[in-house]
Amino acid sequence: MRYLVFVKQVPDTTLIEVDEQGNLRREGVPSILDPYSEHALELALNLRSEGDSVTVVTMGPPQATAALRRCLEIGADEAYLLSDRAFAGADTYATSRTLTAFVEKFGECPDLILFGKQAADGDTAQVPAEVAEMLGADQFYYVTKAEPSGEGFEVVQDYGDEVRTCRAPKGSVLSVSEGDINRRLPSIERYLQASAMEIKVLDRIALGLGNFSVGNKGSRTKIVRSGSVRSERSCTVVDGSDPAKAATLIRGLF
Repeated sequence: MRYLVFVKQVPDTTLIEVDEQGNLRREGVPSILDPYSEHALELALNLRSEGDSVTVVTMGPPQATAALRRCLEIGADEAYLLSDRAFAGADTYATSRTLTAFVEKFGECPDLILFGKQAADGDTAQVPAEVAEMLGADQFYYVTKAEPSGEGFEVVQDYGDEVRTCRAPKGSVLSVSEGDINRRLPSIERYLQASAMEIKVLDRIALGLGNFSVGNKGSRTKIVRSGSVRSERSCTVVDGSDPAKAATLIRGLF
């Protein structure tokens, strides 16, 4: 089996700032491997048997190699960085187009494609579905468990008020929402091995993509404004000793 996991390096969410165009300012902000990406990687590693492989891929600037290196330390077999100045400012559509191009050209027919359900810096949760649509693949959201079953996989989806168990064919896209809180930690031996492993870098030319199909130029949405939302509540205490008077007062509030 070949498992392909798309991961993302994200800024520390407690230190995020945005510029005048609404784009994230990443310079000088400490970055981490997105927690949901780590859940997806952990699920792929739990599925891996002897002879299987787990490949991790991210799109980002050169410093995103740190997130890939972390994935290799945890247990991934190989890593790819999709990096090009033309990728900057990509919305979810342009990002999905770039990731889809990788699958089509370098994915080698993965048996399963995994994502975290969303990224901590955007929270859109759109990319897994968009990639599945572009690939014409079956897609499963809110996945908490998966295991091989027959010619495909048995997948558990947790919707909060409903839990479903489905059969997912090979080539499906999974969006993973939960992981084992007691997930594995890299050993010193694995840490040293990962530090010497190659991270392959691909630009838009290698992916066969035009300049106007990626990044800001290939995006179909633009951020008009970005800011924090503050929720303030107030209350009115109504004396219920006189029901008629209380009812009149309550009616007046609406």
